[in-house]
Amino acid sequence: MTKLSFPEDGLAELFRSWSGKGQLYAGLAAVLSEDEFEWSEKDVVRRAHLILFEQCRPLIKQLPKALKDWLSVLPVVTQAETVRSRSPRGAIDWPNTRRQGWPPTEFSGRVRRRGVDDELLSSLRWTVERLREVHRHAKKMRPAVGDEVQTQLTTLSELGARPELQAVTPELPDLLTVEGIRRAGPLWRVVGGLADKLRQEDTSDLARLAAELLAPDDDLRWRLFHLCVLGTMLGVLRDLDCTPISRRPLAGRSHGAAFRVEVPGSSPWDLWFEAAEVWSTTGETEPYIEATRGLAQPGAVRGADLFLVDHAKRRGVVIECKYTDKGEYLRSGYDQALAYLVEARTSFLDDGEAFVVAPIEAVPTKGVGRTLVGPLTYCAPEHLKGELTRVITGWLAS
Repeated sequence: MTKLSFPEDGLAELFRSWSGKGQLYAGLAAVLSEDEFEWSEKDVVRRAHLILFEQCRPLIKQLPKALKDWLSVLPVVTQAETVRSRSPRGAIDWPNTRRQGWPPTEFSGRVRRRGVDDELLSSLRWTVERLREVHRHAKKMRPAVGDEVQTQLTTLSELGARPELQAVTPELPDLLTVEGIRRAGPLWRVVGGLADKLRQEDTSDLARLAAELLAPDDDLRWRLFHLCVLGTMLGVLRDLDCTPISRRPLAGRSHGAAFRVEVPGSSPWDLWFEAAEVWSTTGETEPYIEATRGLAQPGAVRGADLFLVDHAKRRGVVIECKYTDKGEYLRSGYDQALAYLVEARTSFLDDGEAFVVAPIEAVPTKGVGRTLVGPLTYCAPEHLKGELTRVITGWLAS
């Protein structure tokens, strides 16, 4: 698939209310594909880890293939320690010894003990364990991934089991620690590079995480486009002094609207994400289900990608997302969006509009078709903001 664009301001708007990667991964998993295969959050994590492992692979190639090469560079530090003993040890502190009485019954002195740099080893253990986890997940998606660096990975597993590493707690290194690791020597520069790559996932900057770790994967990029369109909708609502309140985590085929929209001077609206379950709130059956009931293989409940519904005034906005520039597939969105709007107008809406949203490269200019059930507009996210502002402003004024 060509790397089509999407305006990242939609994602930024969505991320305003998200606190971490778990919500991002769950949101991506909630986007339903048209083959009705439902991804889990684990599926998204595995896709992300496949990309992350490929980013790490050039650095893994530079790691030792033999355990002895690791053991020769494990960080050792020497510390002075004051001790008391019945016989002289190390450098005797005679003034302190004399103060305890004379002739002395014990000697006060300083000895030097060799130990390990716990901070470096803690970071090393975290890096080894995180890399092994990432590789394990990546292999679920592509079994042969990492075969060319398997010797280095096996040696890392042996290193991770060593008592030197098992004696410390694995700790996520911050940027300052990563810089310290890189200054510890040639091999540690590679370890620092790996730690820096692997800590990408733990950033609070979800926009950066999406751009660097998720967008490169085609199966994740189109899902990000859906989230971008949702963010555009949320941004328009906030700009017009409406307040979207999350009612549940994003999840495909979940019960209930994803957001309740508080509206000044009016009853709240519902904003659905993957809206098939909107029919569960109407007390009626979707016409598509009734029509296919007699088939040997009946249809499942269908729904728009996004559906904004004002139940009190029986009006709504249907949005179907198509992250493609392929003409036939893009045009199929017309049938889908129109069917959703027709069904809704048949049952629980008196007024509505439908939108098919695709990348700007595929829809450089918006187009509007007038139908008996309402307008159907093809547009890009760049146009959608203005279109939604027009619709919602009209709702607020009526």
